Parts: sequence; structure tokens; C-alpha cells
Amino acid sequence: MSAFIAIILFALAIWLIPIIYRRWRINYRRAQVLTQEQLQLLKEALPLYHDLNSGQQKELRGNIALFLHDKEFVGCDGLQVNEKMKVTIAAHACLLLLGRKNECYPNLYTLLLYPDTYVAQETHREGFIETHKHSAREGEAHYRGPVVLSWGDLEEDLEFPQRGHNVALHEFAHKVDEEDGYFDGRPLFEKSNDGDNWAAVMSQEFHRLRQKAEFGQLPGDSPSVLDLYGAQSPAEFFAVATESFYTIPIAMRSLHPELYRELSRFYRLDPATLVGGKADSSPGL
Repeated sequence: MSAFIAIILFALAIWLIPIIYRRWRINYRRAQVLTQEQLQLLKEALPLYHDLNSGQQKELRGNIALFLHDKEFVGCDGLQVNEKMKVTIAAHACLLLLGRKNECYPNLYTLLLYPDTYVAQETHREGFIETHKHSAREGEAHYRGPVVLSWGDLEEDLEFPQRGHNVALHEFAHKVDEEDGYFDGRPLFEKSNDGDNWAAVMSQEFHRLRQKAEFGQLPGDSPSVLDLYGAQSPAEFFAVATESFYTIPIAMRSLHPELYRELSRFYRLDPATLVGGKADSSPGL
């Protein structure tokens, strides 16, 4: 063997070993079995789990096991993080990954949990002028950084799902959105033609919501189940639409059929069909 070929093989080994190890570690963690306590907490935190088929349940449990091992949960303002909080958040985060190739949020390492709505500083720049103000928040997702959640607000969302809100789904939708390198409301599609209708449908629904936010419900307009917060930007619209898709799917399918169809294709799930005849209502109906 020539020295040149030996150098090439050595370089390939240097490049391949980390990739092979990472893939092995991910598969190994996904193969770990949740404890009975964790499984029970999962069933309590995510009612939709019972409606998934066995393959989907297994996939979800595997991603949750990986998530719980890889992510650090940090309590803020005196909050003591417990297993219920970890499993509940992991379950909703991993629900968004079902059926799609993923490495379970590889750029997310830390989750910051507050006991309730918290205050964060906002910085706005306009030209050379920079202003600061404080705002109350339920959660936030930093690009390539941590997710911050209010546990108290998430608990309330889970207690009243008919409101169509879920701060965990909202913030992790942002993390899904960033997979292509941008917070722009267009996530990364596995196949180039998967999102052929995405831009047209999202743009139409986004502008419809912006019109409602600016002018209110106009005569002849169909009602909506989407929170007006989604009118702020395409990224927030995607996160708000994701919340409604999972929490009040029957209402969303009825009032936003094209939007529901696009989300169902992307998330590889049809929650409205899964929940069947279960009651589903919202303030928008």
C-alpha cells in the first residue's frame, strides 16, 4: 500500500469515526426503555399517545429516551425540576418529530424552566438607535440555543386544551422551523416536492390572520381558531398553527382545511382522524 493511499484511508477514518459513533449513540439511546414511571407520565401528559399505532408509540418512546438523556433541564427562579416536567416537555417536543428523519434537536442542549410567566429583556435596533424594554413571556426558543418555558403556563395549557394553546408545542415548532437554518415559517422538507403547496397556503392563511388582527372579524369572513399572535411573522404563524393542529385538530380541519392538510403532510400525522369523535371546540367556533 502506497503512502498516499494510507494517508487517504487515515483521513477517511478520522472523518467517518465521529459520524459512525454519533449514529450508534443515537440508536443506542433510542433503544433504551422508559421506566414504568416515565411511561405512565407520558400517557398522562399526552392523551394523543393512546391513539397512535404501536409503531408510532415505539418511535415516540425512543425519541423521548434520547431527549431525556441528551438535554439538560435547568430550573430557574427556585423551580425544582422533576420527572413529570421532563417527560411532559420531552413528549411534546418529540411528538413533532414523528415519521420524519431526525436527530432529536441536535443543536438543543439546555432547557430553562420557570415556575410561571417570566420577564425577559427585549432589544430593538432601528438604524443606530437601540432600545430596551421588559416583556412578560410564557416561553421562547433561541436560534441554535436553549428553549425557555413557563411550567405554570404549560400546565394550564394541558388542563384546558380546548383553548388551542400549548407553549411547548409552540416553542418546539420554532426549533423544527430552524432546521433549514432560518426562523421563517418554512421548515425543512425531506423531499423537494413535499412543500410544493406550502408557500401558497401559508401565505394565504397568514395574510388572512393579519387582516383579522388589524381589522377584526369582517362580514363574510369565515371564523378562525388561530391565535392572533401568529400574525406577527411567518415564523410565529407556523408555531401558532402547529399548536392548533395538535390541540384542536377537528376544529382546525373544519375551519382551515388547506392549512390542516399541509401540516398533516409535513408532520406525517392526522390528529383529527385519530381523535375521531371526541369533542373538540374552541373560542373561534
